[in-house]
Amino acid sequence: MSAWFDQNIEDDKGAFGRDTLLYYNAATFDPGGVEVEQEITWNAFPKELLRRYGRERALVLADRLWPIESFGVYPSDPDNTNGTMGVLYRPQEEYCEWHVVRDPDSGKILRIIFTSEPPEYWQALFGLVPGSKIPPLIDDQHFPGDLDKLLHLYHELVSSDVRQPDLIAANDLKDGDGEILVRKGQYNIYNKWNTTLGIAHLNSPPNSLVAEIKLGADASIRYLNPQRYLLVEPEALICYAGYGGANRNSDPTIGASVNALARTGAYVTLRNPVGLYMDHIDLSGWEAPDQASVSDCVRIIRGRPGMVERMIVEVPQARGFAVSDLMIAGVPIRYGGQVAECITVKLTGIANILPKPISRKPALSASHRMLDPRWPIAVNKLKHDDPIPAGSVEAFLLEGTGDARCPAVRTEDIAKRLEPPIRLKKARYGFRF
Repeated sequence: MSAWFDQNIEDDKGAFGRDTLLYYNAATFDPGGVEVEQEITWNAFPKELLRRYGRERALVLADRLWPIESFGVYPSDPDNTNGTMGVLYRPQEEYCEWHVVRDPDSGKILRIIFTSEPPEYWQALFGLVPGSKIPPLIDDQHFPGDLDKLLHLYHELVSSDVRQPDLIAANDLKDGDGEILVRKGQYNIYNKWNTTLGIAHLNSPPNSLVAEIKLGADASIRYLNPQRYLLVEPEALICYAGYGGANRNSDPTIGASVNALARTGAYVTLRNPVGLYMDHIDLSGWEAPDQASVSDCVRIIRGRPGMVERMIVEVPQARGFAVSDLMIAGVPIRYGGQVAECITVKLTGIANILPKPISRKPALSASHRMLDPRWPIAVNKLKHDDPIPAGSVEAFLLEGTGDARCPAVRTEDIAKRLEPPIRLKKARYGFRF
C-alpha cells in the first residue's frame, strides 16, 4: 500500500510539478495539525448504466455478466453483452458488486450476495499482485501468499466445490485490445467461481484499491478550466481533470470531496486501513408478505456495520418465502439492482488542518468531455487537445463564469485573480482502471 501511494504521488508530481499536490503517504509522513475524518458516500447502483440505458433496462443489464471487450464501450445493442466465452466481468462500477442466485425452476431470487472487497487482498494471498501497464507504472508486488487460506475462503464464502486449479489462469487472458489482463499461472480474478458460479470479490476493472489511491492523488490538485476558472463542481472537475469515470456515482463524488479538502489548504490522504466499504443498507419501504420485519433478511458476512465488505440478502428458510416475495416501495424484487439502490458505499478521507493553510498552484485542465446535443445524457472522454466531433458540444465549458449565456470571457482579467497555473509537461489522458 505504501509503495502504491508513493508511486502515484511521484507520477502526479512529475506531470503537474512538485508544488501542486497536497496528497501524502501516511506511512512515511506526518503533516501534523488537526486530523479530521471525512466520510465520502455514494449509491451502489451503477449510474453509467442508468444514464445510457434508463432504469428499467439498467436493472436487467446490471445483473448480467459482460464480456471484457464491452468495458468502456457500452454497446448500443446491450443484449449481446451476456457472452458465454472469454473473459467476463460485472458491469457494477461503483465499488460494490453482486451476484444473484435464483431458483432454477421458478426463477425466483433466493439470495443476493454483495461485496465491496477489492481484488488485491486475494491476489496477495495467491502470492502476487500484478503491476499496472498504465501510468503510474506499478511493479508487480510479490508476497509469501497462503494458497490454503485462499482456497479456504472460497470454500467458506462461495462453494465447497472450488478446487485450486479453478482459481489459476490456464492461459493468458486478454482484453479487447489484446492487452494481457491475467498471465498464465496467475490468480484469475475472472475465474468461474467469481463470475458465473458465484462472487468472492470485486472484479470490474475500475473497482480496485490502486484506482482508489490514484483517484485520491489526482483529486488533491486544484484545476482550472480552459477559461482559467477554478473548478469546483463535481462533474466539471472530473471531466476537465481527466481522472476516473465521469458518469459514475463514485468517482465524481470522491474526487469532489477530496478536492474540497485540498482547496482548504489541508494535507489529505485516505484513512488507514485503506479500503472500500458498504456503509449500510436502507430497509425503509421494504415489506414482507407476512408483514413482519425484514431485518433478519440481511446478514453481514465480512466486516461490521459501517464497514461492510460482504453482505447477503436472503429470507430465513423458516419464513417460507423467497427474496422475490419481498417488496421495495410496493414493487416486488425482481433484480439485484433494486437492492443495490438501497445500499450506500463509502471510503473515508483524512484532512490534516494546519494553523496556516498550505498554498499550492492550480494546474490547467488535463482533458475535456463532450456531449451529443441529440442525446445529452452521458459525457464522453476526449484527449486534452482533441477537437470536438461534429454534432457534439463541449460539456461544462462555462462552469464558473456565473452566466451560462455569456461564453465570451476575458481570460486576461480572470488570470489576474489567480496564482500562475502549472502547465502540464505532457498531455494526460483519462485513466482506465
